[in-house]
Amino acid sequence: MLINVARYGIKVLPDSLAFHVIRGLAAITQRFSVSLVEQQAMAQATRRYYGKYGCSVAWSWGKEGPLIVLVHGWGGYAAQMAPLAVCLSQQGFRCITIDIRGHGESPLKHTRWSYLLDDIATLWQSLDEDIYAYIAHSAGALTTMAGRSLMGIHAKRYVCICAPSHPFPPINVIEKKLAPRKRVINRYREYIAEQFQTSWDLLQTGISYAGAGADMLLFYDKSDRFIPHSEGDKILALCPGSRLVKTNGYSHTKILTAPELAEAVSEFLNPQND
Repeated sequence: MLINVARYGIKVLPDSLAFHVIRGLAAITQRFSVSLVEQQAMAQATRRYYGKYGCSVAWSWGKEGPLIVLVHGWGGYAAQMAPLAVCLSQQGFRCITIDIRGHGESPLKHTRWSYLLDDIATLWQSLDEDIYAYIAHSAGALTTMAGRSLMGIHAKRYVCICAPSHPFPPINVIEKKLAPRKRVINRYREYIAEQFQTSWDLLQTGISYAGAGADMLLFYDKSDRFIPHSEGDKILALCPGSRLVKTNGYSHTKILTAPELAEAVSEFLNPQND
């Protein structure tokens, strides 16, 4: 019902109001149930808080070893990354995963691309130590890579799982569900680009991944209907020296518990390869 009302409203409202409707709807997030596997992994974690007011939530595994930060995607939650965090902590890594504002147990019921960028950087600043690797999924991967130049984050290794080359997924969803006028969708593109401190034209070239090479592992699933696996080929072409691995049959989120992912990540993060 809400979509039908919004679709009609967008057709009759002036461009400025139609843009605000789109921006508001696109920002809404939902809390999803946590699977049994995720619950079991989270039960092994230590809860911690970070951020200016200490209201954003993170979880950690392991007490010694190189530090790894895991970041979920838009509409995701920290528990999605927990099984992989447990696996890596058993191999001698310390792992931390967070709920971005508007997700999981962190505050707000909406999110923005700028929230992902800010929260990733805020966690890094609160840790006050070197991060060995970032492992990020979907929009979390895109913003992590963009955060290198925008927010100053840094690591020796980056693992990007089902990452879009630029923030086109919400554009596709809006066009499919709401069919806005071209002027309105162009304004929304500009709004997204502003959060990345660049233009949409530059953003869609894959500029967020600039400078990545042998320090980046790209991982995609051929059955993913949300992020085409061809995005991996595009980013690989932009970043010579990076590694691309593809699976089949896991889809966009189930890939996070794929044994092939855990194996490839473990090999890629092995400190002996430094």
